[in-house]
Amino acid sequence: MADEAPSGLRSLIAMLLAGMSVLVGTPAAADPVTAPEVSTSDEWEIAVFLCTPTTYGCHRRGATAKQKQALRTFLESRPELSGVRFVDRASAYESFRRDFAGNRTLLKAVRAKDLPESFRLRVKKGADRDRVRDAAVRRPGVSDAIDQAELSADEQEAGSPAWNMSVFLCGKDSLMSPCLSGRGKAKGRAATLKEKKAIVAEIERTPGVEEYVFEDQATAYRNFAETYAGNQALVNAVKVSDMPESYRLRMRPEADWNAASRRLARLPGVSQVLNDRCVGAQLKLIVEYGRRDLPDSKVCAPRQ
Repeated sequence: MADEAPSGLRSLIAMLLAGMSVLVGTPAAADPVTAPEVSTSDEWEIAVFLCTPTTYGCHRRGATAKQKQALRTFLESRPELSGVRFVDRASAYESFRRDFAGNRTLLKAVRAKDLPESFRLRVKKGADRDRVRDAAVRRPGVSDAIDQAELSADEQEAGSPAWNMSVFLCGKDSLMSPCLSGRGKAKGRAATLKEKKAIVAEIERTPGVEEYVFEDQATAYRNFAETYAGNQALVNAVKVSDMPESYRLRMRPEADWNAASRRLARLPGVSQVLNDRCVGAQLKLIVEYGRRDLPDSKVCAPRQ
């Protein structure tokens, strides 16, 4: 079982979905990354990712054969499940290379050994999915358990967004690595007023920015709840305090959005920058491959 607090993952997922709520549906611009779509199957699975030596919170130890067998026995005994399948590293890597075939930079950065093995769980209709997920993530050798049903986005509801880039700010007790280094006394705290002023100044200097607005937590949650109104379980699972503050940007189509993202992501007080040319790829990496630590410079690299 990894050490990372569930609220850390919940906040990260909230950030990605908050990005999706305003990014999904933007018309394609010049030279975007072709991001693989998140599965839209009616039969959502819970992905239980196993520890690797490089997984945060796993103490540089991968899941042992004994732990994997014990986990399989535990999962197959759960009455809530209608199916349990194991995805080995080779199968995951083959799927990964197929999904991201258009991104050579990402393919070069990730090797087969960098992907975790996983169990994929089918939950019976009416069963408590949260209970299954929470039980799985506490087992030895498990790093994450992610319910795809909670991450499914109704893209039709999102409509055409007004903004196509989000600069997410550090929140209190954030586990995102940019919030834990290079910030001096602000380490572990929400973005300070001084940091916000510097971020605004940099946004105004960034080429390609047409317009921007600040979005507080209450506004972020309201927009999030409206976008995912069809998935009440997801809305109920996320709190106002999970939502990050952010600056929403409208970029010119001809601008280099990824260069702007990298420029703004380096600023103290910024946890992550997402634009609609790579947010789908980020979500896909989390949902299908258990990787939420890859830098935007790899995930959002232009097609080569």
